[in-house]
Amino acid sequence: MNDVLAGVDAELLAQSLELRTRQAGLAALRAAQADPDSSESTLHSCLKNQEWIFGAYVAELARRQYTPDTILDIPLLRGDGSLHVVELKRGNIKNLVIRLHGHLMLGAPVHHAVSQTQNYLRTMDENRGSILTTHGVDTRRASATVVIGHPRYVTDGITPQEIAETLRTYNTHAAKPPGRPPA
Repeated sequence: MNDVLAGVDAELLAQSLELRTRQAGLAALRAAQADPDSSESTLHSCLKNQEWIFGAYVAELARRQYTPDTILDIPLLRGDGSLHVVELKRGNIKNLVIRLHGHLMLGAPVHHAVSQTQNYLRTMDENRGSILTTHGVDTRRASATVVIGHPRYVTDGITPQEIAETLRTYNTHAAKPPGRPPA
């Protein structure tokens, strides 16, 4: 057996195993989002230790609660030592995107999820000193991503492309350009 493995590049083997693990994780996530009854808890278990899905992060933090009134779905550690929060919601969201007066806009569930996440960030910023001292996590520069809904559950003739455009417009509006003061 050692003779067989001796010729195999260990790094290539490790990459292959990582790729298979990621493929299995994505398959489980796709199956969960395809089920209209999947809960946030189901999605969370599919995303456990899959921080690569969200970008380049050092690790998913084991601690999910940093203040008495905030329990984070997926706390990720950025390379600079600060926190990035992923807030999960179900895939089957009624009124994810709505048509009002001929225009598409995000529905109330999205605004509620974003506001919830903003409150988490504010609370952790206000408690930065104690969180940094006690847990070694910097929450001053914390950021967040809200994962909510899936186009397959949006009805009323709204296409996946229209959903993507509506989300892109919202994200562009919500992000302030560098160097400009907030409105």
